[in-house]
Amino acid sequence: MSRRYGGIYRHQPAEALVQETLQDLIRAAGAANLPQSVILLDSPVYNALALPNGQLFVTRGMLALANDRAELAAALAHELGHVIARHSAQRLVERARANADMQNVARTYGDPVVVRATAASHQQSLAAFSREKELEADRIGVELLSRAGYDPHAALRILQSLDRMGTFYANLARLQRRPASPLATHPPTPERVAATRKLIESTGKASGRTDRERYLATISGISFGESGRAGFVRGRSFFHRGINVAITMPQGYVVQGFPEAVGGIKEGGKTVVIFRRMADGVAGDPEGALRRLFARNESDVTISALPAGQQGALASTNTPKGKSKFAIVVVGGRPYRLFMTSTAPDPGFDRDFMDTLGTLRTLSQQDERIARPLNLRIVRADGPATLARHAAQTGDGDHGVDLLMAINGLRHSSELRPGSQIKVLEPGEAPSVPVSPPVTAEASIAEPAAL
Repeated sequence: MSRRYGGIYRHQPAEALVQETLQDLIRAAGAANLPQSVILLDSPVYNALALPNGQLFVTRGMLALANDRAELAAALAHELGHVIARHSAQRLVERARANADMQNVARTYGDPVVVRATAASHQQSLAAFSREKELEADRIGVELLSRAGYDPHAALRILQSLDRMGTFYANLARLQRRPASPLATHPPTPERVAATRKLIESTGKASGRTDRERYLATISGISFGESGRAGFVRGRSFFHRGINVAITMPQGYVVQGFPEAVGGIKEGGKTVVIFRRMADGVAGDPEGALRRLFARNESDVTISALPAGQQGALASTNTPKGKSKFAIVVVGGRPYRLFMTSTAPDPGFDRDFMDTLGTLRTLSQQDERIARPLNLRIVRADGPATLARHAAQTGDGDHGVDLLMAINGLRHSSELRPGSQIKVLEPGEAPSVPVSPPVTAEASIAEPAAL
């Protein structure tokens, strides 16, 4: 499990507070054979989970999302609820029963229509089973929170934070015109939120301890987001310390990482630009490489040199289906390719391509500062402008404010009161592990999971 989630994350103050919080909940449960420790995982996803053997895990992403100790306790209490009710073991039994039934149906009938109908029925049954167990774990979790003296409303707040993060990623995916990734485990459905609200009311407790200031002081400095071993996407720019390059897409493009490449999609989805590294041998003859690449292309291809000051070659094609430009450019002795294509090129197509090509560079001092993993830092807000100022410092002025609002549990920046403590992001230490080609890039913000 730890390997799947990036290994164990070492942060002594956070680890100590997580263990202390678990002990509070165990004492409140008064039950035997409960897990006595939690493993902190080096993963940016927002998750806490329990294995069938009862082992508990929480990610650094979940610590970053929680805004006080009671919210962390709510996440742990929910997972303890699963352990106490033995949900993992029950689910294994249900899955084994469903698999046996499927095999029996396949042997008896051999009709694929019957087999598919049986599979669909079992999927619905397991989904209903999961919903029932989530609600039961919520019930146990809220009771544990209340008995341990924590604010039971934290169970609702952490669900709302997960919902805000899900909305943030869904909106980002919509802008990028790609499918939104579902929450990895069990998202906070309206039914679950409404049930949790009723559970809290049933405790009869209006409040409880949150330990907000201590919690925020403890998580200050923990890592947030991707590790940077595969480069960073910050706003419209991509930075890669391992090969010492950076590139920035034009205004109106949304940038995201793909395996072995970095891409940008222009608003409207008609124009796409792709950047990636090429084999080193291409650096000696970029024009020849382009001619070989387009040797079998039936459309007219124009090949020319790059503008003065850039080493490489440029190819342009026009077809009834659209327009494309392809450049091989050498930076720091290494060859890269930049490809832009559009099914409906606008008057700015050529300018966007050349502007992007002009930004390809070795890392500057400013790039070096931005091309680092992000850490959480706790600051005092001086007003709504605090969010925009700190978002700009990370190089993500396009979506950074929305992200900061989400991780601070804010619906609108106007809710930010001067003097209040908030979480912001700042560049941390440079990645210690060098990166070798091919170029890969992680998404700028990791996709969320749910507790």
